[in-house]
Amino acid sequence: MKYYRILILLFAYTLFLPGSFAQDMTQWRVFEGDTVSVGATAINAITFSPDGTQLAIAGANGITVYDTYTGETLALLPSSMGHVTTLAFSPDNRIVASADEDSTIHLWNAQTREHITDFTSHTDPVVALAFSPDSKTLASGSFKEIRLWDLTLGEMRRATVLHGHRDMVTTLAFSPDSKTLASASFYGTISLWDLETFQLRHNLSAHTDSILALAFSPDNQTLASGGYWSSEAESTIRMWHIHTGHLLATFEDHTTPVLALAFASDVYGVNGSPLVSAGWDNTIRMWDLSTGQLQAIFEAYTAPVFDLAFLPDTDGSDGTVLASASLDGIIQLRPLTSSLVRLPWDVNNDGIVNILDLTFVASRFGEDSPDLNGDGIVNILDLTLIARRIGE
Repeated sequence: MKYYRILILLFAYTLFLPGSFAQDMTQWRVFEGDTVSVGATAINAITFSPDGTQLAIAGANGITVYDTYTGETLALLPSSMGHVTTLAFSPDNRIVASADEDSTIHLWNAQTREHITDFTSHTDPVVALAFSPDSKTLASGSFKEIRLWDLTLGEMRRATVLHGHRDMVTTLAFSPDSKTLASASFYGTISLWDLETFQLRHNLSAHTDSILALAFSPDNQTLASGGYWSSEAESTIRMWHIHTGHLLATFEDHTTPVLALAFASDVYGVNGSPLVSAGWDNTIRMWDLSTGQLQAIFEAYTAPVFDLAFLPDTDGSDGTVLASASLDGIIQLRPLTSSLVRLPWDVNNDGIVNILDLTFVASRFGEDSPDLNGDGIVNILDLTLIARRIGE
């Protein structure tokens, strides 16, 4: 209990430190002006391009493609045939795929704004789309079925159908080597498909509720899945070995739906490939996969975060930018450096939370020791004095 209270106080104090997580963050809004009323129906679908440099948003007036760095409008795609349920970018950013509520899939040239073709074989709404990294396949998910559309020259209307889910396919993700497809369902199962044989490799009872987020690690070894929250099931992030289907780890810090996951191949100051997660609680969390520890919590959001992407920093440094898109149309670009990637309550930034952090807090209020009342021990009474100082 004492340790828990220490963490609470340290967290409260970090709110007053000049070097907060919001430092150097920039943002722009997809709607013109700050007085636009943005509700749950204003944005139907959001997706970043695979390299994070572009963003597509479907709204009432069609699909708009933006430059992620600047917010500049790159293309307006007149998708007025119906309510857009999902979007996807091709790996080269040239094609945007969209699905309407009538189950039609449209392909658009994002540079010329021309309509390329339609796929109409689904009979139920399509709620998931994904391009393979090798650009050869578009996967679409609907009720109980997945279709793999061959995008090679002359074969764009040929599709392979995968059956295995007993309910709606909620999200899809290809492995970086394009050899594995992961599909998730409304009732919490994950299917891993071998795309060389089109056979089901593993069927995982992954979560107790709907899965809305999947992401593969850059090394093709690990799949991250984000569970939805209900009154009966707490949100979790789970890590799976894609070749064996074994559960590797579970992260339980989220208490609301996990809506987005993304791996970074390299972030300055971080070993390995960190994972970021976002959701309905208006926050982003960063995880160190080598230790399984929570590294940072980013909280400067006013609406649920629906998509995440990593992209290079344009200032010439070795850093990486974390881009996020939230339901209120706010796009945030957050540079990730060694000063930002740290434990939330590690006040002195030495990689651990301990008595030295409490000493550092005390020193910021002009005290030489965390034993503020001079009774020879550091306990809750000293924390109470610090709390009073913070209240001042």
